[in-house]
Amino acid sequence: MNAFNNIKLRLLAIIIVGLSILACGGTKKNVEITTTDFQVNQLSLLEENVKSNPTNPEVHFRLAQAYSDLDSLNLAMESIKKCLEINPDYNDAKLLNSSLLLKKNQIKQAYLEFLEILDSEDGVEFVSEIRDLYGKPYPIYKLTRGEFNNAFPCFSPDDRRIVFQSDRDGNWEIYLMDVDGTQENRLTNNSSQDEMPVFGSKENLIAFTSTRDDTAKKLRAEKKRNIFLMDLNTSKVIREIAHEADDWYPALSDKARQIVFVSERDDSRDVPFQDRFSDIYFDDIKKNQLLRLTQNEADDGSPAISSNGKWIIFTSNRTGSFQIFKMDTRGKLVEQLTDLKGNCGSPHFSHDGKKITFFANIFGSHDIFTMDNNGKNIVRLTHSPFQDGYPNFSSDKRKIIFHSNRSGKYQIYWIDLMNPLNHDELMDELEDAINLLD
Repeated sequence: MNAFNNIKLRLLAIIIVGLSILACGGTKKNVEITTTDFQVNQLSLLEENVKSNPTNPEVHFRLAQAYSDLDSLNLAMESIKKCLEINPDYNDAKLLNSSLLLKKNQIKQAYLEFLEILDSEDGVEFVSEIRDLYGKPYPIYKLTRGEFNNAFPCFSPDDRRIVFQSDRDGNWEIYLMDVDGTQENRLTNNSSQDEMPVFGSKENLIAFTSTRDDTAKKLRAEKKRNIFLMDLNTSKVIREIAHEADDWYPALSDKARQIVFVSERDDSRDVPFQDRFSDIYFDDIKKNQLLRLTQNEADDGSPAISSNGKWIIFTSNRTGSFQIFKMDTRGKLVEQLTDLKGNCGSPHFSHDGKKITFFANIFGSHDIFTMDNNGKNIVRLTHSPFQDGYPNFSSDKRKIIFHSNRSGKYQIYWIDLMNPLNHDELMDELEDAINLLD
């Protein structure tokens, strides 16, 4: 099984548009014009316009935009260069040039261009666009510290507490802390690995996975897990999902009456369970019914259920790389939400169901993103060469928490969605980033 989707062996193995042109209906003679023909015609018109108006910076800029849309980066940059030779203060052209530099991985040059734009007379007008291109539109704060790993955070329904896992005592155990990172309390205490804690809508109930039923002496990666429920008021732990297969990555419905989880139990191939295909399952606790939701020769994992209990989002490599899909709670109405160049993981709904946060390695490392629940309007929230993963929203949608190894050990961070970086803060961020690159 692919380690990216597993998120199950150990933490370091855990963490893991194209051009859209309107179709032309046809000519007056009803001869269909292909997209390529359309592009060529548009470029021809723009190139002729440049020849007719060689001293007009606007026509060079429009041609550069067209080249950029077609991923002809070198031609786009040549047009931008001519545009800026005519008008060195053309900030829209500088912004396009900086985005092209980012695509060519000329990071420092792009950041210097950003600073030049922001430092100009009308630089404040470009803050929003530069924030999005930079990929860190909001301030990020560190919540936990220590010479150990803290990971897989999840907000309580009232946003007052965070449950997470930590290896500070030699193995993974479940902990609870206040939302400001204080008042940490250990919830589990045994020699097994307790992982992936999640809340439903009840402040006193969490689900988590544990290897405590596999008492054989073998490596952690070879131990199978079951899913447990814990009542935080009584500390009572109940085994909810018990099977000889490896069952993991639980998600609780809003009323904690159903658990969605991942298992390899129906792959009968004679291979280690880590290499078997994983599927998504739906367990109705109240009715004591189990339903298999996915069935294909691929790895389906990382499920999350919407607060209204109608939709499940998950990851799958059924189309090649790991992308995010949506389905109803009967495994029907399956829809692919992302089609990105890198792998995606750990999607979570906002409480109102309108937004989804996830991580993806589009730019070479794992970063945090958000998108609408239909896969549109993807926004990058973190910009780091390290591994940022497992994001989820607070109930009021004001914060996103995630874990990252940007400080060495994995720690928990939060993103302040209510206070986007202002002009001066963005300049400070860019200057710090340039110094790091140096």
